[in-house]
Amino acid sequence: MKHLLSILLLSIILAACSSDPIAPPATDGTPIKLSLRIATQSKDAQSKASASPTLGWNYEQGDELIEDWVVIMVNDADHTIEQVFTPDTSPNNVETDDVATNLRTTASNKTFYSFANISLAQLEQATGHTFAKGGTMPDIASATWHIDGNDFDPKAKDATTGRAQGIPMTGICHMSLTNKDNETTKTLYVVRMLAKLQFNITNKTGANITLNTISIDRLSANPASSGVQNVMLFPSATPTDANTQVVQQPRLNGTQPQQVYHLALNRAVANDSSTRQTLYVNECTTPANPFGQFMLTVRLTMADGTTTQQRYSVVSNDNGNWHFIARNDWRIIPITLQNIKLDLIPLDFPAIGVLPCSVKEADGTFTCTFNAGGEFRLTPKVTRFDNGAAVPVADWTFSRFSTDTYPAAPPVGFYAAAPSWFARGSYITGTFGTATGQAYHTLYLTHNATGRTLVCRVRIVRP
Repeated sequence: MKHLLSILLLSIILAACSSDPIAPPATDGTPIKLSLRIATQSKDAQSKASASPTLGWNYEQGDELIEDWVVIMVNDADHTIEQVFTPDTSPNNVETDDVATNLRTTASNKTFYSFANISLAQLEQATGHTFAKGGTMPDIASATWHIDGNDFDPKAKDATTGRAQGIPMTGICHMSLTNKDNETTKTLYVVRMLAKLQFNITNKTGANITLNTISIDRLSANPASSGVQNVMLFPSATPTDANTQVVQQPRLNGTQPQQVYHLALNRAVANDSSTRQTLYVNECTTPANPFGQFMLTVRLTMADGTTTQQRYSVVSNDNGNWHFIARNDWRIIPITLQNIKLDLIPLDFPAIGVLPCSVKEADGTFTCTFNAGGEFRLTPKVTRFDNGAAVPVADWTFSRFSTDTYPAAPPVGFYAAAPSWFARGSYITGTFGTATGQAYHTLYLTHNATGRTLVCRVRIVRP
């Protein structure tokens, strides 16, 4: 019985769609009939309030689905294009659509190249190849594509068809067909070529505020010209019926320039209320900033008319890191605006006549200048925005103080004793060596009541 079960499982695996090439099956060449459908990645995964990507997108707007499609069916044995499928009429924003019913083919290895919201003309122009039944399929597994993902509007009308352009989606499916697949339906999945960010913002400042902007540091910039193909045409993996929950990795075309992305909101948010904003963005690898991870700067106007900003380090609840944004990601980012801010109080022990230390803060980075050698200290101070009152030390917890290597590691001999957290005194302490220069650090403090982590970049300078 156990042996029979193993054989059955093996048959199921061989019949399934795979994103990797597989060995030719044993067949007798008998013609078979198939039905094919094209579909977006499953929406079965539930959304969760974290920066972790959720694999199923919501369809509330009706703008993330299939407007049009192209499917190219290839015989792997001789790379002949057996069929080029296009819809008779536009699917008009659907999650799945029928590609073929009772398609007659042979039991053998096939590869299906699937494209949604990409026309055959666009595909041929981007790849420089012509795709026609009976022709030889060129190698397009490493083909590239142009997309302006930041501020992408899937509802924008296509100049030629007059329909909504939709989000471009692609997928490659290697399928080993046997006689057992006769009279079955196969699903060809496609993956969206950009990502979606969703900000869930809650005002807990104690008063009404105006949310001005959210800045993300940094995202892949839109290409400078229409001739730049900035991403790879196909995803890092294509879902299958057996594994619809495929997490993508970024597939940029080489190294793409990055820039700070500013999302203008200018939206009033009452105290204890929430607002939500969704936007589309390009794929991005590790952001080129001193933090090595994505940072958010939220600028707002308080009830008394003063302006301020709050800075957040965005991490994943799954593994504590968020170093990339991949196509098809749906990142749900909760932001709780609090009535607290972080400062650093420096202390050193200079000789007579030596200038005392100083601290200047700009855009979440504290530049601490020490003119003397020897021991030094930095004491975090958490205060309220509205009245400047200190938040008790017992209300927050030290999380981490790191020494960073970006944009440069500390010079050799800069520290005699590297700075670290002194728990009993609740401050950072270290000892300078003989070398001058600068070093970069990151300080993490967690507000116990809300769980919000205050993150600041620390630049220590010894001129």
